[in-house]
Amino acid sequence: MTLGVGDKFPTSINPKYVPYTKENDKLTACANPIELNLAKEFAGKTVVVTAVPGAFTPTCTEQHIPDYLKNLQAFKDKGVSRIIVLSANDPFVLSAWGKALGYKEEENFIVFANDPLAKISSELGDKYTADLSSVGFGVRTARYAGIVVDGKITFLQNEDELGFTEISSSKNILDRI
Repeated sequence: MTLGVGDKFPTSINPKYVPYTKENDKLTACANPIELNLAKEFAGKTVVVTAVPGAFTPTCTEQHIPDYLKNLQAFKDKGVSRIIVLSANDPFVLSAWGKALGYKEEENFIVFANDPLAKISSELGDKYTADLSSVGFGVRTARYAGIVVDGKITFLQNEDELGFTEISSSKNILDRI
């Protein structure tokens, strides 16, 4: 079964992330991961969820997430309370990746959170995961983007391939909010 518009975004698995703080500003510094309670995050709010196959990979690092970072204020102006970037990577790698991309806001408007074994993404449906076992990476999140309003999906679409097109671009999401 594939979830879509009108369905509740899965909240049975809470990803973990390492909040950015000035004390852990350096790329190699890291705190302990904390749980992101998705049910609480979504309640009464507009949240953007976007997923990447892997931190530090060329397309994710050079195109997909920098596109969101360039448009942080536009998301805030549209009433988005948070952007959640999901990846099957562990929260420590995701924390370093966020810092390497230049994201250093203590309000943690963007959260780089793990989707352990792509289980959250698999609850959305098969097309939201990518089995990269043949190249040694295992099951990963596919590249997709969605908008969740008060827990319900108002937009959700994946890229046909692992590449980056307008589907998961920040412009496309901003146009749909």
